[in-house]
Parts: sequence; structure tokens; C-alpha cells
Amino acid sequence: MKTFALVAFLLIGFAEIAAIAELKFRATDTATPIATGVASAQASARPAIVKPFPTGLSGTLVFHSDLRGPDNPQGRGRIYTLDIATGSVAVLTTGRDYRDEHPRWSPDGKRIAFKSNRDGKGYDVYVMDADGRNPVRITDHPANDHDPVWMPDGQSLIFMSERDSRGDLYRVWLKDRKVERLTHHFVGVAMMPNVSPDGRSVAFAAQTLQRLQFWEFQIHVLDLASGKTRALDNSGGACWPSWSPDGRSLANVLLATEPSTLQIRGADGSGARTFAGDPKLWHYYPDWSRDGRLLAFSVSPQHHEGEDWDLAIASPDGSRPYQRLTTGPGNDRVPDWKP
Repeated sequence: MKTFALVAFLLIGFAEIAAIAELKFRATDTATPIATGVASAQASARPAIVKPFPTGLSGTLVFHSDLRGPDNPQGRGRIYTLDIATGSVAVLTTGRDYRDEHPRWSPDGKRIAFKSNRDGKGYDVYVMDADGRNPVRITDHPANDHDPVWMPDGQSLIFMSERDSRGDLYRVWLKDRKVERLTHHFVGVAMMPNVSPDGRSVAFAAQTLQRLQFWEFQIHVLDLASGKTRALDNSGGACWPSWSPDGRSLANVLLATEPSTLQIRGADGSGARTFAGDPKLWHYYPDWSRDGRLLAFSVSPQHHEGEDWDLAIASPDGSRPYQRLTTGPGNDRVPDWKP
């Protein structure tokens, strides 16, 4: 297997974090809901949908995109929703000089957690209403906080942070902002957390799988009650885990081939099988529909230079073929299906 993609993945993250130093917060650039995709003062760029748009679908995806436009010339990350029943795209956040990324629906679908550097201190975790109103900063730390995901009761969030390490997992309660550390200097950096439906386990990725002189990503599962972790065996590098709604399966990116594919396996790592919607494209960021019948994900012809991510869906069992949802410029990433 080629290894440059794994290195490139890390470089993307580090470059993104380093770029924070050049960003300047402007108090006038606040999150503004735009239900119709058109701001009161000027039009906001929206990712383009494919035409004809797929039929027979229902639900809403939240995602982030760096689509450039008159009001976003630098291509900063913004958060959007896509109604996949109609193909309607709405803009939830705006801002010229900061990034809003990694949105995740709350279990009741009324709020969205995301990461942002809008307060000029690096990335923190935020929560806003489902329409983009009332963004509230949940964490406030000089280090960067990434990848927030909800606990099933909606009372707390799991996230990855660089505080006191290169990367560990933490939990923050929304009521009092209390922070609990879950891993301690985890080897290979703990990142990309995803919480099981019963709230007992957190799947995450870390570079712990040794292949010759390189370390590749591997999926681990953290038991929250005991604090113990176990690694899932794999035929190659794996990242971005996602629990199925019934908690019996995990989807993840498989990096054993280039381009990457998606892998489905049991929660214990057994019965692994792969599928690729388009063998010419990279597949990333899988997320299950709430009935477990479909996966939403992003696809791109390249993983680093020349990348152009678009949203897509497919059924893991092949009952519904792979279909692209968005197209055109801009990187549409990290879709999350509304509960």
C-alpha cells in the first residue's frame, strides 16, 4: 500500500490548525441562519446539487463546505444543511475570517455541535440551534478542540483536544462546562471519536498500526465505564469510525487501497467487508441514516492536492446504488444525518 495518503491526511489537519494564526476575528461576522440560502444583504454561495437529484429519499444532512463566493473569498469553512427529499441547501453560518466545521446533530435534532475559531483563540467547541441561531461556545482553552460528537442523552459532548498532549479524548457537560479527560497521552493520537448508540463506548482512530517503518490509522473502542480501550484488527489503515443505529456494526474508511473505500464490520471487528461507490474516487466520512439502510459520505478524485469532495449516499447491502448528491467546486465534507 502506498503511504503518502496517510501522511497527507495529517498534513491537512496540521496545516488547517496552523492557519489559525493568520485569522482575525471580527465581531460583526456572527452566525446567521439563512433558511432560503439568500442573506438579507447579499447572496451567499451554496454547494451545488446534482441534476437530476435522486428521488425517493428523505431526511436532512448537515455538513461543512469551503465553497468560495463573494462573501467568502478565502474559502473558510461554513455549515450547511441539505434536505435530501427536495435537494434544497440552506446556509447556517457565515463569516469571512473564521472557520466553522465538523457539525453534528444533537440526539433530538434541535441543536448542532461544531468546532470553530470564530473567537480568535484557536478551535473551540460550539453549540447552536438547528437553524444556525444562538451559537454558544462550550469550551474555552488555548489549545485546539476538534471533532465534537454528542452523547445520546444530549447532556454532554465527546471531543478531541490538543491540551496537554498531541491529541486525547475529553468529555464536556453543557450545563456547567465541566471537562473530563478520557484518554491520557494515547499512543498515536486519539481522534475522530464516534459514540455508540447506548452511550457506553467511543470508537476513535489513532496511528497505532505499524506497517514496515510507518504507523497507520487503526480503529479503537473506549469503554467509558472502565476507561479501557481495545484495538480492532484490520487489513490496513482505518479511520473515521461510525456506529450503526443499532450499535451492532461500525462503518469506517479503509486505507488498504488507493483510492480509499468504506468498510462495514461488527462492533467487535468481525465480518469485515468493503464497498466502494465509485472505484475511481476516495471515500471518507461515513454516517448512517437513522434507519440504518443508507450511508452518507464524501467522495473525491484526490485525497490531498486536487481534492474536490462531494456528498454521496449508498446502501451498504447494495439495495440502493451509489448516488452523488452535490457537485461543482468546494469541498463538501463530514455529513451527519438528522435524527
